[in-house]
Amino acid sequence: MTIANFIRDTVLRPRLLEAGCMVVYDPDQRYQAICAGLEDDRVRVIDASVSSIESRLAAIQALSEVGRPKSSLDAVLVYVPKGPPAADEDKQIDPFSIYAASGAVFPKDDGDDYLSLCLRAKPDHSTEVRRVFAGATTGPAFAVIDAIGGGASWPQLRSALQVESGREVLTALLAPNAAQAEALKAQEGWSDEAREFVSATLGLSVKTRGKTWNSLADELWRFVLFSEFIFDLPVVLPEALKGVPHAPVEARPIVEDVCDRLRSNPNTRSGYIERAEAIEIELELAGQCSAIEDLGERDTFPFEERTFLKSAIKGITTNDTDVTRRLLTRHKNSVWLGKGESQSQWELVRAGLSLVEACEDYERQLPEHARSQADLLDFEAPRVFRRQFSFGYAAISRFSRAA
Repeated sequence: MTIANFIRDTVLRPRLLEAGCMVVYDPDQRYQAICAGLEDDRVRVIDASVSSIESRLAAIQALSEVGRPKSSLDAVLVYVPKGPPAADEDKQIDPFSIYAASGAVFPKDDGDDYLSLCLRAKPDHSTEVRRVFAGATTGPAFAVIDAIGGGASWPQLRSALQVESGREVLTALLAPNAAQAEALKAQEGWSDEAREFVSATLGLSVKTRGKTWNSLADELWRFVLFSEFIFDLPVVLPEALKGVPHAPVEARPIVEDVCDRLRSNPNTRSGYIERAEAIEIELELAGQCSAIEDLGERDTFPFEERTFLKSAIKGITTNDTDVTRRLLTRHKNSVWLGKGESQSQWELVRAGLSLVEACEDYERQLPEHARSQADLLDFEAPRVFRRQFSFGYAAISRFSRAA
């Protein structure tokens, strides 16, 4: 399906027929021919680019006809070759805003912008779509979008994996279930399609010549996880790692989504952990990135989780508890919490933060209870909490030095 047909048949036509009246605002005049193609015996299209006065009259007549009982007209579309009115004052000036208010409007929200429509039309080629948009300030022509993919649908790969969307295909290539793994062993032809798929989706040019899943998986796992790591890294990549292959930034949405799926799915989580640990060692990431304090927000590799833990502890010991609180919230569901003593160490940090907050609360209340000795004796809790805090703080300090 061409992008023009996709927009016409899956976006404009259903919305128009449901509302009975719709205004299409198109400052780039990209959708004019598509709108004209919607006209038939039961749909009237009014093109305001021809004559403003005549189009106003035609719109009034068409809308009146749509509203009649047993009308032969189902809907009216008004095409306006300019942007939609933003403010109420602009709507008062726009002669067609009343039709948008009484029916539907396009674009309705960010989901109707040209890039979003193209991504919906070409879900398996999102990386290439984003790339061509990055090189075209006003958006690529329909012909450019239609050329993406070249009709590739990877039928043998989809048949072997029994999935449809590109993200499902990539997830299954990384971590196939038992049935998918057996199909990849038994069937032929999927390997070449898999190479084409990862090239189109991720920009990965597979180096291995092997045609088995194992040979492809090793390279694909390294490529995907390292890509997520550098996408999230807020500083310059260490020089020694700049030669490691990774996806272009346009592939970031699919890379992050697939990694999230692998970490959150109980069936793939252990495989993810095993692969991430092996890749971290292979690339010597902990040593190469030892001087980096801010590794971003995602803990793709286990060494990142240790760095985040140290930062959370530092937040308590330096009285910057906002940092600690933010890290505790961000990593409460980390895939690495189940490794070793990680969970108990994070719980210790959480307990330390609670003690700090409790002590601060009681410190604020103390002046109200210091008017007399009796009031102060009644307000025994602060002293107890400070004693508990001293033990907790000492424990965290020892752990900080050990970490």
